[in-house]
Amino acid sequence: MTAKLSLASKACYSAAAFPIFRKISITIHDRDGLRRDADRLVEALARADSARYVHSITINGALHISGKKTTMYNPDDCWLRRCGLAEILVDEEQTDFHRKYVVYDEGVIEKSSEEDMAWAPVVSLLQAILALKDLIYDCQSQFPPSLLRTLHEQHPQCRLHHLTFRFRTLLWGVPYPYEMELATSPSLYRVKAICIYQDSDGDFDFNFDAVMELAAGLAPNLKEVTILDIIATLSSRQRSVRKPLWQGLPGFTGDSPALLQNWAKHTDFNNLQHLVLGGPYSTESCGLSGETMEWIARNHSFPYLKTLVVYLNRDDVQNERPYYSENAISFFQAINTLKELSINGPMEPQIIDAVLIHHGPTLKKLILNPFEDMQVFSNARDRHEIPMDFAKDRILQIQAQCPVLEELAIPVMRDKSSASKTEIYKCFGKMKSLRYLFLTLDCANWRIGRDPTYDAQFDGEDQELAWSNMDDNVKRGNVREALINSAETIIQNKTGRRLERLKLWTKDDGNCSRP
Repeated sequence: MTAKLSLASKACYSAAAFPIFRKISITIHDRDGLRRDADRLVEALARADSARYVHSITINGALHISGKKTTMYNPDDCWLRRCGLAEILVDEEQTDFHRKYVVYDEGVIEKSSEEDMAWAPVVSLLQAILALKDLIYDCQSQFPPSLLRTLHEQHPQCRLHHLTFRFRTLLWGVPYPYEMELATSPSLYRVKAICIYQDSDGDFDFNFDAVMELAAGLAPNLKEVTILDIIATLSSRQRSVRKPLWQGLPGFTGDSPALLQNWAKHTDFNNLQHLVLGGPYSTESCGLSGETMEWIARNHSFPYLKTLVVYLNRDDVQNERPYYSENAISFFQAINTLKELSINGPMEPQIIDAVLIHHGPTLKKLILNPFEDMQVFSNARDRHEIPMDFAKDRILQIQAQCPVLEELAIPVMRDKSSASKTEIYKCFGKMKSLRYLFLTLDCANWRIGRDPTYDAQFDGEDQELAWSNMDDNVKRGNVREALINSAETIIQNKTGRRLERLKLWTKDDGNCSRP
């Protein structure tokens, strides 16, 4: 009996060990802590005979070496995390896009230097693991030569996801040899790089150009590239508009136009499966204009594209853009049917109609986030564009034209839980395949200040002005209306597959007139 229980115990342990040790995450703060944590991991893996189960290691934090004065950026201090939005906008980049940033913040790490040797505990951990598939490096410190050498020798099939990648020495012509060794490593599978025009020291940055050339073939196994375009704080006396010409990485030749034309020259768009254009959250002006969408529609179809995240921009602050909707429709129709689609920015009913007709039958994930330029006056005219409202008929259209939809994120205007709004909530329950719903209860009333025919019926003190400025007048009733009631029940009529996750977010409850 004891033997049987022992055998059962071993079998149960073996089954449980795989999910426990399959993914390991290490957060680094200092040299002593890294040594202590890595040694404990190696000991635990040996004691449990579980090294063979480890397939993925993630490294976060930053390794601070005594005597080194470099101040590293801490993603935990970014605006999204400080205001609590990181838990809601889980797909957004956890970084500040306007901050102090220096490209050449320190010398390139030397092989066998004190800093390189400080990574010895992680090297020992990698040597103890038998079949590592993914090393995800999200550490603010430079990727050490000893770790790269261990990947090449011990885990040649392991994919390196370098999420803090950058060249530091491009300004001086030929990059430092170790930077080129890392950039062209056969292990390098994915990079995320910050790119700017000019950094906080006034130096120009060429990482954007360099990463394009890596994607063009210099990095033989590079499959995923993310560019984070930030604005570095810089005094006006240091600012310059004349950027030297990019000389190119060793081993690469060719001219380079701008923006998407650049990528088109260096990258085969026909092989793309996942694409993000524009954004991110809180940088709404960084989106595709109608002109850019027209160029893409004429030149590319992305035959293997499965996932598209796109930010749109009317780009009409200086000039009228009467063909914005037509350009957007052509853009979405030129792309082969998608499985996942996220649209952020100005939307029109005819754009959504075209999207649902073309992509709806295959969509499993749909995110719609309409917004407009917050400027009230531009191009010598008052702005009257109001973000698209998704009423009951539009929700029913999504239900009918997206039969396999499993995940939906969409805004609904909040209005005291009226009968019409309750009917909208019931519509979500009729989406039989829906598993995840992210509902934004939008409290902003864009009609105030933008719709001259709008006249809310308020009585008594609600007619008094709550505040006033040159752009709009907001009554107390507007404030009360924007803050009253949220949906109490959304899934009471759910049919088909059970809703596994529901997320509610109230947006702009402190701002009635403009998000």
